[in-house]
Amino acid sequence: MNQGNKVLILICGLLLSLTSVADGRERSISSADFGDAWPFTVDSVDLMCDGPSPKALARTADGTVYALNGSARTIAKSRGWADGQDITKPNPSMPAIKMDYSNFVQIAQDLCPKP
Repeated sequence: MNQGNKVLILICGLLLSLTSVADGRERSISSADFGDAWPFTVDSVDLMCDGPSPKALARTADGTVYALNGSARTIAKSRGWADGQDITKPNPSMPAIKMDYSNFVQIAQDLCPKP
């Protein structure tokens, strides 16, 4: 297989994974909405959910999708998703530990359709 075909296959795979994410349901949130409780190093994210087992995701302005919970992390590599810890700020009171973003996981999971 030549290099051009490999690149085309990679691009198609990435587009397919992005179009299947969240089934069109997302919620944009920003640091302005949460003040000091904002746990991310970026100013805003689009929260998304990929089902059926709710995978909480965050997409940044550059298009990178981050896995926020365990069920998302288990398939992150195969989907081309990064780890949400990569964009998480250190906890101000304990800098060796990242800030908690579990409330954002819940917001994202609430976007998944209910069975």
